[in-house]
Amino acid sequence: MGRRALLVGINHYDYMKKLTWCIDDALAIRQVLAFHENHDPNFDCHVLLGSEPTPEIALQERVTFNRLRKELRELFAFDDMVLFYFSGHGYATETGVYLVTQDGTGTLPGMLLNDVLKMANDSPAREVLLIIDSCYSGALGEPDQQKEVANLYLRPGITLLAATRADQQAIELNGRGQFTNLVIGALKGGACDVRGRVSAASIYAYVEQALGAWDQRPVYKSNASQLSPIRFCIPAITDDELRRLPQIFPQPDYQYFLNPSYEVVRPEALPEHIAIFRIFKHYQIAHLLRPIFDEDLYFAALRSHPVELTPIGRFYWQLAKQNLLGSSLPSHAARRSPVPDAESVAKLFHESYERLAPTFGYETREETRLPWERVPERNKRLMIAATAEVLALLFPPEEMEK
Repeated sequence: MGRRALLVGINHYDYMKKLTWCIDDALAIRQVLAFHENHDPNFDCHVLLGSEPTPEIALQERVTFNRLRKELRELFAFDDMVLFYFSGHGYATETGVYLVTQDGTGTLPGMLLNDVLKMANDSPAREVLLIIDSCYSGALGEPDQQKEVANLYLRPGITLLAATRADQQAIELNGRGQFTNLVIGALKGGACDVRGRVSAASIYAYVEQALGAWDQRPVYKSNASQLSPIRFCIPAITDDELRRLPQIFPQPDYQYFLNPSYEVVRPEALPEHIAIFRIFKHYQIAHLLRPIFDEDLYFAALRSHPVELTPIGRFYWQLAKQNLLGSSLPSHAARRSPVPDAESVAKLFHESYERLAPTFGYETREETRLPWERVPERNKRLMIAATAEVLALLFPPEEMEK
């Protein structure tokens, strides 16, 4: 079992207008997709960056039509969950909309969007998520002039998140693609449910609400019978606490009366009531429970008033009652405990440092001005060792064991 992601960001084009934000977008997406919020590994990300060629990075492979097609074939040969992200030009022609590669021309701009869909349809992948941040990206799956409608369906397991409708251009805002910036916010927790799960549907709901009627309109297309989490964030409440809902509340509309013995500061407080009151506070924070007559649980207890489940609380009561909670972060992982992998952090630091250095007027050494895979082994070991030492200070072993 595993998850793979191919992330493409292209700034420099041979024959089309250059862009400035797409590489940063792809790297930012990689940063949030590579790990869940508790630092557990998530997608194994492979990044293709189309930058302007310089003598220092002459060895870096360009994102050409042939290379992108080859990388997509490898991605879609995987049999578990795969994700394809693209940030760059979208180019509309009479034969359809293309994702423009660095060597794209007016005659052959790049990969036809519907060819990408056909590759996904033919893939053995259990689930496919396509996130396209380009102009006209909503055209995926729409009939083109070739009218090969039979090949344009989304087979079961495929979902598309597109930045725009088929007739719209994608907008850049404050040095970042507007759509990608919202997707990142959703993945960081803006679109998670109380259990910390972020799905493709919740990402779309988050993005769609943030864009007005006169803005670019995102598109969501899916043929999925289930919503697998794209990322786990720290949950507002644990599954163990959710499973206690039917134990504490015999019916979803049950009114639970409190009294002063539930409040820890009261002399008549009882340990078993204090424990339930603590869980009630968690329920209230997660918007699953509310006092009926009071603004706060504290006053409900002092006044012997009841509490009840909210509509969303009753929904989770039903899930718990019917054993339908499904998978989420394991209870022991629902905190920021696992230490990030030192090499992964060192790689992120190296790539960010080399990319940002010219912006600050600083020229890095030629022997390190390379992609991580080509950095001399001695330099690489030093960076990993330094990163491991910093991580050990940030995540002391004694804290990890608590």
